[in-house]
This record gives sequence, structure tokens and C-alpha cells, in this order.
Amino acid sequence: MDGLRELQQAFLGHLLGEGSPIVGAIESTADASVAERLSIYATGYRLRLKEALETDYPRLHAYLGDALFDRLSDAYIDRYRSHGTSLRGYSRHMGELLGELSPFSTLPVLGEIERIERAFNHSFDAADRPPPNPGLLERIPPATWPDMRPTLHPSVTLLPLRYNSFAIWQALANETLPPEPTDAPATWLIWRRGLVSRYRALPAHEAEVLHAICDGEPFGALCEHLLEHFAAEAVPREAALLLQSWLTEQVVATLDWEATPPSC
Repeated sequence: MDGLRELQQAFLGHLLGEGSPIVGAIESTADASVAERLSIYATGYRLRLKEALETDYPRLHAYLGDALFDRLSDAYIDRYRSHGTSLRGYSRHMGELLGELSPFSTLPVLGEIERIERAFNHSFDAADRPPPNPGLLERIPPATWPDMRPTLHPSVTLLPLRYNSFAIWQALANETLPPEPTDAPATWLIWRRGLVSRYRALPAHEAEVLHAICDGEPFGALCEHLLEHFAAEAVPREAALLLQSWLTEQVVATLDWEATPPSC
């Protein structure tokens, strides 16, 4: 082989199990054969990928145990290659694999635990925004309130769950025995305030309105959603309380009466 790039590509091909002429460019030593020397790097590469999966999914690892998580990791590495210089997003297909690979696909609570951990990873990695101005509500011209659009903080994830997966996650985080999976439908909010990731379960009316914000609906439409939960005379107060709480908690980053619809 001629040239550094050709040598690097051949070495990468060996690491990825594609077959490669790299063997001819490596020499045996008194301590190790060519195959043994190359296997050190191939094994090390897979171990680094496994470490990345363990780092992103510590509670899933704890719930499955070492043997099953190792089996899951091997299947993941065989199916999904790392295509970037950073491993931070390498695990993004884990939910897809859990939904397709037996026996994991027979336990949907595993997929929900994965979604919880992925949401926390996102809350940590998401872009930051300055805290909302305390006087933001007073600055909105009265005539523009119906068309005003709240914009959620980039770290926000709305997580509808069918099972008691959050209770399982919390027990694993506290290193206590997790409860058995049961039906417990709820929507959870996960976001970052400052440097700390936060979470809480949402009442039905708040979950509905936050989903509407994700869909780009303006304030007037948000109030219409609240009419399904409160009497008409109570809606203005409830809407104002929600907006104020979201600004205080930094769930909402801005209130823009001239912006295009946001996306979540």
C-alpha cells in the first residue's frame, strides 16, 4: 500500500470487519503475531463503542444487567456504525433496535426507559438561551396577544409514557429495587434550567397546551385548548399562570408576537 491515507483506510476496514489488506502492512513481533496485534485494536474499538452506549444508557444497563446489556450492545455495534468524530450521538438508534430485536422488543417498558435517558441526554446537550426577561409579559402589545407564539427552550422534551417507566427510572437512579412495570399513562416534561436537568409530570391541560406550542399554535389557539378543561371565565387566568410558570422555570425561552411558528 502506498500513502498514509490508503493505510488508514485499510486499517479502518479491518476495524469494521470489512476485510482489508492491512495484514500485509503489519509485522509480527516476538511478543505477538500480526493477528494478535490487530485484534488488540479491533477489540479496543468495540470496547470504546460499548462505553459510549453505557454512558448514554446507565439506567437501561442497570435494568437489563451486564449480560443482556452486553448482548444488546453487540447487536447495536454490528448494526450501526459510528460515522462521526464524536461518539455523543452514536446511541441515537437504540430505541429503534429495542423495538425490533427479540427479546427486548417484547418488553415495551425498555423503550420508554431508553426515551427517558435520551431526553435527559438531549437536555444536557441542547443549546442554551438567556433567561427570559422578567417583564416580558408586560411588553406584549394587547392587540397582538392572540397571535403571540411562545417558543420553548431548546432542551425541552415532552415525553408521553404508557407505563410507570419514570418510577422505574427513578428507582434505578437511586440504586433501589425498581417496581414491576404497570400501566400508568402520563406525559413528562424534561428540560434544562441553567446547568441542571429537571423533570416533572404534567397535568392533562398543561401537556395538551405544550404540545400545541410544539405544533406552532398561537396564544389564541392555546386558550381554545384550555376551554376543554376550564370554564370560559377561568381560561385567561389559567393561561396567564401557565405562561408565568413556564417563564419562571425557563421552559419557555421567548414570547414572540412577530415570529414564525417554532418547531419541537
